[in-house]
Amino acid sequence: MKHFQPKTQCQISLIIATVAVSWASIFITILLNPPHNIPAVVIAFWRLFLSVLFLLPFISRKDVRIQFKPFIDKSYLGIFALSGLFLSLHFLSWISSLDPIFGLSVAVSVLIVNSSPIWVVVISFALLREKITFYQLIGLILGFGGLLLISLASDSQQSSIILPEGILLASFGAIMVACYFIIGKRMRAHHTVPNIPYVFFVNSFCSLFLFIFAVILGENILTFTLNDMVLFIALAIGPSLLGHAMYTYAMKHISAQTVSLAVIGETVGASILAWIIFLQVLPPITLIGGFFILFGIYLDIKYDISSSSTKD
Repeated sequence: MKHFQPKTQCQISLIIATVAVSWASIFITILLNPPHNIPAVVIAFWRLFLSVLFLLPFISRKDVRIQFKPFIDKSYLGIFALSGLFLSLHFLSWISSLDPIFGLSVAVSVLIVNSSPIWVVVISFALLREKITFYQLIGLILGFGGLLLISLASDSQQSSIILPEGILLASFGAIMVACYFIIGKRMRAHHTVPNIPYVFFVNSFCSLFLFIFAVILGENILTFTLNDMVLFIALAIGPSLLGHAMYTYAMKHISAQTVSLAVIGETVGASILAWIIFLQVLPPITLIGGFFILFGIYLDIKYDISSSSTKD
């Protein structure tokens, strides 16, 4: 992507990331259900821990190791730890919401957790005083209008009872990932933290917190089969490294609102995949909602006024 302008590179990264993360809920749903029955915290831990391991070969390069030196500092490490905490809480709560006991379909769970742009806008405006352009606002309205349509379509297809605990878990996951996005934007754009060091530090802290949560919840992270590990690896390489890492990369030249809005494209991708793999019905109103979401993403990216001159 080096032949493209920096902002264009970030826009392409968002597209790749959205496709990659669309598979997350599919892999997770398979792991949560029989015959796997893997606890949510165990899935979250291995997803993040493996993503850290897969970064080690890149860190062995001298030019990459040099990037770490300025940020091995207590103030930076504290921020990385905070971001990792938010990310760990996001994964733990959202993956838990997909547990079949709560009755949430893939589409509904992903829909709720991807309401994060609302919280990003509120937090960014209230605490960071970030500006929102008129077209970005239109993009947000279109995006959430599409989410509403998908929500109505998804709810109409439910044959089982949806427990409020599942909705609350997915909503909490949305707030936590919004905080993660905002910190990532500040670190990448304002503190010029390179992508690999940022992802490595944050995912490492995230893995540590998830391990602590597993101990607290009494779950054994070593209880899994070879087939489970294959799915863990798929989660780490696809949604985590290609997905979230590219979202972080895009934060250099694109605002937190834009990245967070782009994430809701996952709702469309995950719904289509769930329709194909799990035979979940995809009614016409969902397709219309998906169009609104994608057009909202386009407006938000095209008219994003955020910029920086940070390096990779």
